[in-house]
Amino acid sequence: MNAEWRAQFGPFTLSPAERLLEQDGVAVRLGGRALDVLIALVAAAGAVVAKRDLLATVWPNMVVEEGSLRFHIVAIRKALGDSAGQHRYIVNVANQGYSFVAPVNRIAAASAPAGRVADARPDAPLRLPSLSTQVLGRDEEVGLLSAALARYRLVSIVGAGGIGKTTVAITAMHAASADFAGDVHFVDFSCITAAELVLATLAGALGMAHRADDPRALEAHLAERKALLVLDCCEHVIDAVATLVESLLRHCPGIRVLVTSREVLRAAGEYVYRLQPLACPPDGDGLTGAQALAYPAVKLFVERAAAGGLDFMLSNQDAPLVARLCRDLDGIALAIELAASRIDALGLHAVTRHFDAGASLSWPGRRTANARHQTLRATLDWSFNLLPAAERRLLRRLSVLTGTFSLDAALAICCPEQDQFAAVELLANLVSKSLVAVNAGGATLRYRLLDTTRSYCRTLLQGSDELAAVTQRHAEFFQRWIGRLDGPSPHAELIEQDLPNLRAALDWFLRDRQHASRAIELAAQTCPLLLQHSQLVECSRWAQAALQHLPPALAGSQLEMRLQRALGQALMFLGSGRNGRASAAYRRSIALAEQLGDLAELLQLLSGYLVLLHREGAYTEALAIAHQAQSLLQGRDDPQARFMVDALMGVCLHLVGQVEAARRHWENCFSYAASAPHVLDSSVGFEYHIRALCGLSRTLWLSGRPAQAYALAAETILKAKHHGHAVTYCLALIWAGSVYSYAEDVERITAVADELERVGKQHSLEPYRNTADILYGQVLLLQGQPAAGGERIRDAVESLHAYGYEMLTSMALTLMARGLSDLALHAASLSMCEQAEATIRRGGDLLRLPEFLTTRGRCQANMARPADAEQSFLAAMALAQQQGAWSEQLRASVALAELRLAQGDADAVAPLLLPLVEAARQEQSPDLARARALLGHPRGDAAPGVPAAL
Repeated sequence: MNAEWRAQFGPFTLSPAERLLEQDGVAVRLGGRALDVLIALVAAAGAVVAKRDLLATVWPNMVVEEGSLRFHIVAIRKALGDSAGQHRYIVNVANQGYSFVAPVNRIAAASAPAGRVADARPDAPLRLPSLSTQVLGRDEEVGLLSAALARYRLVSIVGAGGIGKTTVAITAMHAASADFAGDVHFVDFSCITAAELVLATLAGALGMAHRADDPRALEAHLAERKALLVLDCCEHVIDAVATLVESLLRHCPGIRVLVTSREVLRAAGEYVYRLQPLACPPDGDGLTGAQALAYPAVKLFVERAAAGGLDFMLSNQDAPLVARLCRDLDGIALAIELAASRIDALGLHAVTRHFDAGASLSWPGRRTANARHQTLRATLDWSFNLLPAAERRLLRRLSVLTGTFSLDAALAICCPEQDQFAAVELLANLVSKSLVAVNAGGATLRYRLLDTTRSYCRTLLQGSDELAAVTQRHAEFFQRWIGRLDGPSPHAELIEQDLPNLRAALDWFLRDRQHASRAIELAAQTCPLLLQHSQLVECSRWAQAALQHLPPALAGSQLEMRLQRALGQALMFLGSGRNGRASAAYRRSIALAEQLGDLAELLQLLSGYLVLLHREGAYTEALAIAHQAQSLLQGRDDPQARFMVDALMGVCLHLVGQVEAARRHWENCFSYAASAPHVLDSSVGFEYHIRALCGLSRTLWLSGRPAQAYALAAETILKAKHHGHAVTYCLALIWAGSVYSYAEDVERITAVADELERVGKQHSLEPYRNTADILYGQVLLLQGQPAAGGERIRDAVESLHAYGYEMLTSMALTLMARGLSDLALHAASLSMCEQAEATIRRGGDLLRLPEFLTTRGRCQANMARPADAEQSFLAAMALAQQQGAWSEQLRASVALAELRLAQGDADAVAPLLLPLVEAARQEQSPDLARARALLGHPRGDAAPGVPAAL
């Protein structure tokens, strides 16, 4: 295990080659096995070393229990002082192993002098504070600051209170000490309150207390020296510090200054480094303990929690809780440390379950910390009390805004009585003082208060006499803002960014019955935009809340109609329609549109209701609704309305098995789009275009043109994906992607299922995730795993039943019948066939009837009932031919040909298959490949070979 390197961490030096651990130059007694464990962990510092790997490394070729490893870990921690709670070197990652988490400076042994390695220290003692805890997650910042100090003479670390400015400054100071031959001095200005004491405090730190009032003496003292001055906590005496620093830099060419402050000095030559919060894991599922520990915020939390006296270990189960807590605390180091300090008393689950930004303000810190760091409230008190009255007022009012906000919102809501230029300056001052954060990642600047700052200021606002006026201005501003967006589809980012503020505005209007009509207006304006951007849960919440508060005067109005439509559509796609709420909302909105004579709205409503009927498996009723919509167009010259109705008629006719009639309606759609492109201007028009393309993709497959079907399906899915509307994309995946299910193309079916699972999970579209499970089940059946495939499909169907989603029921039952037959469970297979047929005939799902009949025939053939099987195959062939579903006719014909061959009737194969194969010409598909093989034709791949779009 010996290696030619040395490692330094804290006061320790580890030399594997010499098998020596030293603390400040003094050897530390540690057993041989424990030393081997330490060397292995330090060699992999920052990574998790599995327990089995440690056992294999330290005890090779031996069987050793984990208890021995834990014994030596305890010995190492005791030797390092790890168990005392002041430092943290080794962390136990639950169910995985151990990780050495302290910063390690690793150097090649050849670079060190022979014998003992001595620290390079100046003759005079350094005036540097030491850190009582490990510094985590700031290596990059310290490196950047060291580089900045080499280039600039004045470097300011600027950031919010509690973010870790002092810690980073002290770490950077230690790192730079050798560059200044130890002539480094730390000055803490937090202990003074008067600007007049700045000079005296600095002079005293430099050993010049007897000349503390003479700036010339100080300049002379430093004039010939190469020294680093670290001035900490300068915000409350910033003018005096800026003046003094400029003077020193002007008269002392060898001096460098490192400053920490919540705002910039604005001094000549200043380089500003804005310290960011500690990185936190992003929101999402599946985060493990090891993955979470890669983020500094989580690492800090775990280290401080363990230092509290508990052997805290981050398990995979707890990792998401800690990650969310760190995000809620905005990655602020002080806040994270204070939260970790509560674990010993409350436990992790209690702290995270009852977390509140307001409560966190009072969590106590170390007794020995500076007064401003005893609690988050003390930190914020310190910052707030330094502000002029106008800035305090603005910061207090800004707390009414939730999440990020625009400059326009801040000015209109919080500064109505001020000149705009002066108001902008006030906001800029708060940004420069690190009390308002700037998000520059989008097209325009956005601002936000950290959650703890907002909670602190919200308490102040609630205790003032201006709360009512500010909250009313907030609600009225966002109602005006959403009104300006109520038209052409805005960018999704606009809605998402201000959704928290829109929600707060709606809640404010709803709290007062006098403002109920304005709440209804706001909800009616916002819900269509939420639908456009797939915010379905939010849309249903808004619509239901508004309808519950609907004043009698607005009953039967356009506003109610829009809210009922939004509610019906949201509930439908969320899968909440089984109890009739979606259907009731649609029927009410359709009745209102008829009463109001709003044809355009009526067509949209009939379209939505038609989709709901399809999802409920009511295909015959849906076709009747489509004919009703078609009748509304008589005598009207409205290309967009005709485009919409033709798209709907195509879908309805297609699903009841009228393939050619459906094709004609879709071709009309494309003619309208070519002659009048404006019919696709809206997202609604685009959705109908996608429906038509999906239908045409399926029609091309069914009519015997698989290569064209594959190409159009790929194009359709890609168009829907780029459009950015989640529901439309899922519809394209299901319906254009059904071409791959027809082709039994395992690779592409899996790709479609993967995308449905991802998008459905992201947007809470559970029925589409269940649809993905049906596709995964089909793949398992095709791969020869009928038990697993059938079970997955059955579970998905049961979930879809609960959501009232029956559109895929007949398909799923047919697949399950096939799986049961493959398992030789013939009675169950035949029973499943009976359920599938009843479902198809009850709802009018006639397009799937040929496929079902072919599957039933195969099941009957497996049961040694050839006569019944033949009748099923012949029925499938006749019906498919009548529908214009050539590919289904081919599949049934192949099945019948295989049956005849099994019966010894080879002469019957050619009359069945040859006309179909000759009609296909150069086309290729799995069924054509089987047909050609039965005819003795060697040519033909099984798949069309068109690239997937996913």
